[in-house]
Amino acid sequence: MDERLKCLKKSMDKTSFSKLNFTERHRKAIQERMFNAENEEAIFLAALQLLVQEKTGYELVKLLRGRGMRKFEENEGIVYTLLHQLEQDGYLQSSWNDSNVKYYRLNNKGTKLLRKSEKQSTTKTFSFKKLVEE
Repeated sequence: MDERLKCLKKSMDKTSFSKLNFTERHRKAIQERMFNAENEEAIFLAALQLLVQEKTGYELVKLLRGRGMRKFEENEGIVYTLLHQLEQDGYLQSSWNDSNVKYYRLNNKGTKLLRKSEKQSTTKTFSFKKLVEE
């Protein structure tokens, strides 16, 4: 994500944006808004996409971080809450290995939810609550 922002900055420096000046307060406000824009629906969709193959909660957290999702960094419980909710709602199957590590994977119902959520996310009408309630 940082690389994309650097490219954007270079592009902006070459256009009319080069005449704009941002104070440090503006920069912090923009960064805060960007961080808050990472909502639960985005985490939900990314988690579903990653759970097509079996993963532990820890692996899922690492992969979400790899996708630039930092919202849950101070509270990884968000991801585990999501996993448990999806499991209770019948979208995930889980299993324990010999080392008492729990693995999660989408089942057929979860795969249908993934397809539906990907379709809705492209139309900008994605709502986690709406998906689960239907």
